[in-house]
Amino acid sequence: MTQTTNPAQSASDAESDVMIRLEGLTKRFPGQRANAVDELTMDIHEGEIVVLVGPSGCGKTTTMKMINRIIEPTSGRIILDGQDVTTADADELRRRIGYVIQQVGLFPHETIGQNIATVPKLVGWSAEQVRSRVDELLRMVNMEPDEYRDRFPKQLSGGQQQRIGVARALGADPSVMLMDEPFGAIDPITRDRLQNEFLRLQSEVRKTIVFVTHDIDEAIKMGDRIAILQEGSRIAQYDTPERILTAPANDFVKDFIGSGASLKRLNLSRVSEIELGSWPTVTSEDSHERAHELLAESIHSAVLVLDSERRPARWVTADDLRRGGGEPLDQVGSVPRAVIEPRATLSDALNELVAARYAVTIVVDEHGRYQGVVDIDQVNDSIRTMRSSAVAEARSEFTSMPSASTASGQADFPGIDPSETSS
Repeated sequence: MTQTTNPAQSASDAESDVMIRLEGLTKRFPGQRANAVDELTMDIHEGEIVVLVGPSGCGKTTTMKMINRIIEPTSGRIILDGQDVTTADADELRRRIGYVIQQVGLFPHETIGQNIATVPKLVGWSAEQVRSRVDELLRMVNMEPDEYRDRFPKQLSGGQQQRIGVARALGADPSVMLMDEPFGAIDPITRDRLQNEFLRLQSEVRKTIVFVTHDIDEAIKMGDRIAILQEGSRIAQYDTPERILTAPANDFVKDFIGSGASLKRLNLSRVSEIELGSWPTVTSEDSHERAHELLAESIHSAVLVLDSERRPARWVTADDLRRGGGEPLDQVGSVPRAVIEPRATLSDALNELVAARYAVTIVVDEHGRYQGVVDIDQVNDSIRTMRSSAVAEARSEFTSMPSASTASGQADFPGIDPSETSS
């Protein structure tokens, strides 16, 4: 069965070119009666992250691996940047495509620099070009070259190894990257940070990325577009995260999204998109008297101490000041734990709020300098705004259709709980 792209996808055609086109792509493994991938047709546009998501066994990883022909298709065509690569040299094709997997796959007996240099060497870059590229990529993934270049993979944490896996995939500056559950084997806190770091990196390099995950929340956070796949990689819906949450195409999509669509929408908004709250702050050079004054003037139970670079250093309460004697302010109180950057999602902010000591998440810039705070009221306001916008958009689109009303005269908005229309 041939899959067609969603009408919403065509809106981007004028904005970006098709980088990957899959035409009737099919895979049947020997001894199997059904196709693992059944005549999949879809367009993936330049500079976008397209996430393939679906239940186990739906064929999403098989689909991704056919793009660089780690798995050879049974039939159909793969068009890469206008070129049919279905029967091209597979090794040459793979050198044009970056590949990141969950297990990282770094060569254990090679240094980090040698791992990153793998593909640039294979495609014939000079030694000087390779050295420069290795250091450039280490900086891009926020790992200082002089500190990490000559280390071995076993000397790195899991999160650091995953960063190197991304750097290696970018080695020869490919236009396309394939990512197979790249953050799946990492603890949740590190996973959130790596997701945010990767989105920051993508905003700079603008690669065309096919990203496989089984996690709808990760798909919503990472994807410019999401393809929700059923058995045989049949497309249930291929659309933007906003539209999938607002107007799921059918019951399969609704069930796969699950409950809590409003909370899932928090993955669509960044901290940078909201107005930050303020909090009373002092510097580490200020006196205890100054901290007491701010506490007396404030409704809050603690002041935030900033160091000489305006980075959060301590939470200090009146009790801390009494116990601290004459100690400098950055030596009393407690260390701030709930800290995020503006590129983090509101979902990240909410996760931090759950365990935050003073019911706020501190926001810092990329250099760690204090910018403001996010509290639960701001998150609630954002949820209400997003829900109202989603309902208004659905109502506008639905009422513009020729037969928008039901027999009772009330419009039925797909994917929208009627109770939300009053929000």
